[in-house]
Amino acid sequence: MLVRKSENGWELHTIACGKLSCENFNLQESDISRVESVLFPVFKDRMEADSVFTFYDNWSGVFIMQNVGKNTGTSDALIKEIFEFLESSWG
Repeated sequence: MLVRKSENGWELHTIACGKLSCENFNLQESDISRVESVLFPVFKDRMEADSVFTFYDNWSGVFIMQNVGKNTGTSDALIKEIFEFLESSWG
């Protein structure tokens, strides 16, 4: 379910398990390294601690979410912060 959409293509969704996902359908699998190069200087340690990863599929494009089966209790706040960061800095 769409929670929020930015003007630069990033969307914040609630996925089936109830967790948040940050997605950009306009990006391709080859864009993952670009996304990570923007995120890692700011978020890498927290992403690793919360098992948050960047991936691609045909339905979502590039997306950022917590690894299925993990539940740190802090990943949703991190995903929301990443969405807001990308909303203001991606381009």
